[in-house]
Amino acid sequence: MTITSLAFLTPGNFADDDPYTGLEETRQLFEYGEQLGYDGAWIRQRHLEHGVGSAAVFLAAAGQRTERVELGTAVIPIGYESPFRLAEDLALADVLSHGRLQVGFSTGMPHAELLGDLVHDGDWRTFDLSYGRVARVVDNLRGNYLGGPDTMIESPGNTQRPRLQPHNPGLVNRIWYGGGSLRSARWAGESGLNNLLSRCSTPTA
Repeated sequence: MTITSLAFLTPGNFADDDPYTGLEETRQLFEYGEQLGYDGAWIRQRHLEHGVGSAAVFLAAAGQRTERVELGTAVIPIGYESPFRLAEDLALADVLSHGRLQVGFSTGMPHAELLGDLVHDGDWRTFDLSYGRVARVVDNLRGNYLGGPDTMIESPGNTQRPRLQPHNPGLVNRIWYGGGSLRSARWAGESGLNNLLSRCSTPTA
């Protein structure tokens, strides 16, 4: 096997009483990784922890401090996300970085017993928070027009057909799914997604 790309993953940790310093050091790590010749720099997304709670926001900032290195997230737990709003944030960060995002998703909701009712209206236990929610984000990133062929929206100085904006058609080809089972790997492949494997994963059927 020949390794053609080398990247690193960091949690972006920070101190409780000084979050800026830790986050700034993580941005500097991305810069340093690029200078060393790494092909990618990836961030973990975590909630309620001393780490990056919004990968899209962090990567948009990191993209302004780097020029070449791919900017990845491993992974965004899809259960806490609005499929359309997350797609908007990722698309904007991707455009700002000149198309360098590599976006990883997972299913589930870590700390659901604490956060579920804060994030969702209604009984979130009945919602589809698995493959279907990931597929909705991917569909939104495809940038299909909303409504019929004659549907138009107006904004100051502009009339246009409505779709996710900004739209970069290449982003949908840089989506990854982090699964822990053969079923997840099959779903990712059948859905046209790249597959993320953790060194800690022991795939099950």
